[in-house]
Amino acid sequence: MALDQMSLKCISKFSLDSLIQEMPVSKGSFYSHFKDRSEFLVALAYYWDRRDTDSVIGALTSLPKDTSPQDKLWELMRAIYDMRFNRDELLIRSLTREFPEVAKVVKSVDEKRFFFVRQLFAEMGFKGDELEMRTFAFVSLTTQEGYLLLEQSAEDYERQLKLRHEFFIRP
Repeated sequence: MALDQMSLKCISKFSLDSLIQEMPVSKGSFYSHFKDRSEFLVALAYYWDRRDTDSVIGALTSLPKDTSPQDKLWELMRAIYDMRFNRDELLIRSLTREFPEVAKVVKSVDEKRFFFVRQLFAEMGFKGDELEMRTFAFVSLTTQEGYLLLEQSAEDYERQLKLRHEFFIRP
């Protein structure tokens, strides 16, 4: 809920008081959980990590053992799109400029994502520079895609998703 409220406002206009007014909590209750804005934002970044990274990686690692890495990559792409997991990327990443502790969380998320995706491409047989390029391109695309202001129908996006998948798995 906090991420949704913060997304509706310009980050520079964000204040805890305005956020608390929009949420079903009292100011006293809020401050009994968080001592200040920084502590709240770090907790929010950890929530974002669990929701957008850990839950997806957990779901993909629980797929049957015989699931091919190509199919895992497809499932990852579907999850990112279907769950709109990249919708809060810009918001969370913008906080890293002002809040070093949020930056540490984001750095950890980036490392987790790169490690997981690199493993998938390595399982497909990619090595060396090819492995690193595909990993970087995939993580960058899926992270940044939510920033683009492109309007596409669901059918067009589905077609694009299939083309991207074919691009990434092609030797």
